[in-house]
Amino acid sequence: MPNWEGVEDASTMLARIWLTRERESDVWKPLRKVDCKSLNESRGEEVVVDGGRATADPRGGTLRSNYVSRPATRLIPATWFQREEKKNNSKEFVLVPLPEADAWQVELLYQNAVRAASSLGEGIDEILKEEVVLETQPEYKLCVVRNHGGMLCMRKKPRRSAFLGIGEVQFTLQRGYGQYTIEGEDDENALGDLTHCVFIVHGIGETMWSRQESSTSSIRDDVDTLRSTVNRKKVLTWRDECKRCERQKKPPPPPPNRVEFIPIEWYDKVRSPTHALVESLRAVTINSIPALRAIANDVIFDVLMYLTPEYCRAILECVTNQIVELYSTFQRINPTFVQDGGKMSLMGHSLGSVIVWDVLSVLRESLEGKAPRGTADDPIRIDVPPSPPPSGDESRSESASAATAGLDVLQGTKKWGPPLHKKMDKVIPFVPDLTIFLGSPVGLFLTLRGAHSAFDELRAVAEAERASLIPCDDEEVEVLGGGSGKSNEPPPVFNLSPIICSPFALPTGSLYNIFHPSDPVAYRIEPLLLPEGVPPSEFPPPAFLSPDGKTIRLHTKARQVGNELFRQFGGLSSLIGKSVESSAESAAEADRATREGGDASPMKGGGAQRQNLSGLVRDRDVSFRLGGPSGRVDHQLQLGVIDNEYVSAVSAHSSYFGNEDVVDFIIHSTKPAGER
Repeated sequence: MPNWEGVEDASTMLARIWLTRERESDVWKPLRKVDCKSLNESRGEEVVVDGGRATADPRGGTLRSNYVSRPATRLIPATWFQREEKKNNSKEFVLVPLPEADAWQVELLYQNAVRAASSLGEGIDEILKEEVVLETQPEYKLCVVRNHGGMLCMRKKPRRSAFLGIGEVQFTLQRGYGQYTIEGEDDENALGDLTHCVFIVHGIGETMWSRQESSTSSIRDDVDTLRSTVNRKKVLTWRDECKRCERQKKPPPPPPNRVEFIPIEWYDKVRSPTHALVESLRAVTINSIPALRAIANDVIFDVLMYLTPEYCRAILECVTNQIVELYSTFQRINPTFVQDGGKMSLMGHSLGSVIVWDVLSVLRESLEGKAPRGTADDPIRIDVPPSPPPSGDESRSESASAATAGLDVLQGTKKWGPPLHKKMDKVIPFVPDLTIFLGSPVGLFLTLRGAHSAFDELRAVAEAERASLIPCDDEEVEVLGGGSGKSNEPPPVFNLSPIICSPFALPTGSLYNIFHPSDPVAYRIEPLLLPEGVPPSEFPPPAFLSPDGKTIRLHTKARQVGNELFRQFGGLSSLIGKSVESSAESAAEADRATREGGDASPMKGGGAQRQNLSGLVRDRDVSFRLGGPSGRVDHQLQLGVIDNEYVSAVSAHSSYFGNEDVVDFIIHSTKPAGER
């Protein structure tokens, strides 16, 4: 039997390969192998492909995204392809699928040639003389020819040949697509059940980053990178564990869980090119230095928009509506996800973290019964996962603080929440298991809103609540201790230590404010949860980010020890200086009181001063309720051995989605509870 050129699939039953492309100028790309098999078995019905992120409609010939707003792309099946050389005159070529009608003609001629060249056939000579006009391209004909190496091949030629064949374009046809690999397919196929879903809200500048000519990755690119990196590391670790178990003759571990990441995009909804605001902004923009003005209009302007109540509400409504809609779509695609114990989480990058904070603030008020849960025509159901209620003082403090503290009378909302003129009509339909901020300016926004004093009010309410439960005299102690003192039971012990950290919390299982130390956009949150008046030198340093909260690299430990020694010696010298200064002030005050014979109070005629709470936090283990089980909110990335903070500042804000520590932390935090 003669050899064939271009036969990549010699099977008798040739399987169809499904391909798609966005634009006419794009190259056709095949779907994943598992998706092609599903479509071939679907009998024309719609099939969920790409791990649930898209839906293929074979009858309509379209492929539409389930979670991202983009136009549907063309979808076609193919068995035969036309080889076309690339425009750079290289030996590489691209495959162009033939229409199904033409492919049937090519396949019929190919099968005739195979039978003719077989042992019982009549020979290939008669087949070499045949010419078949293509049904959809009547200007072309196809035939079987021998190439220069003597191999048979299917060839597509123009029906009208040029003089002596000069300038005539002929195409070699290929049977089957050949071996191919879709990036990430093998890793995702090796994973186990889907147990976690994370919605990711983008930050500033997405209008610029989403353009094709931009060198900065868009939120869609970042999410795809994060998903593929997480899957790859999960599978590599699992395969290494399987090899170890095989050497030890133990049963292999189950495959790791799968996590879905879904981007939440608001820039194109709020900043549509036809929007009146965008048109006005374009009208007042000066034509000079267009590159710098594009940064101001497409990046910085996002922050200015969010500072206004009108556009703050528009962005929050856009994000909330998307989460509600995508959550419903996600449940439709994965109908048993919630019943099987699946978890939902939120992540925000840059300004997106402020949006997530405000979305959770609105949810907090809704759960407290202070905001409507939708309208009569569009009710919203809150999926609150079962969890043990806070015990003791925390539960009572939270209920009291929610009712009385931190209220902004002018706007009718809490100071830590978004500056809205009226409350939101909708909330997200679940309480997130995990909330992650990346490169977050939440601390800056909370400072501008005056949230520090509101958090202090919550602490004062908690202190008063606890104080009301403590007996005022010995008689009450006797009653609580078991009567008139005849019982051997010891009297109850009451916690009289001050409440240092504000009991404020948001409706989420845990919250992590992750930042690169050199990120100029990132701010801390924990200092706002400490009492006003605590000196910055006594703030607890940010925790280092690690999967288990304990793994810290050696060079990071050395740097941490050095910083602690510097802080201690710096604090000692500052304490000595303050003692000398305080003694001098006291002596001067006493001398002035003696001369004037009046009151020597330092507050006389001076007005209110900020309370000095030096020493309140020093040498204490702080635990913030906002942080959830970890007790900490601020987490900084571990720097490299050689890392210049000014050089790192250039790329720090856009480096989170590819950071190994962030990826490892996400992998650990999204594992099922029994595997962490």
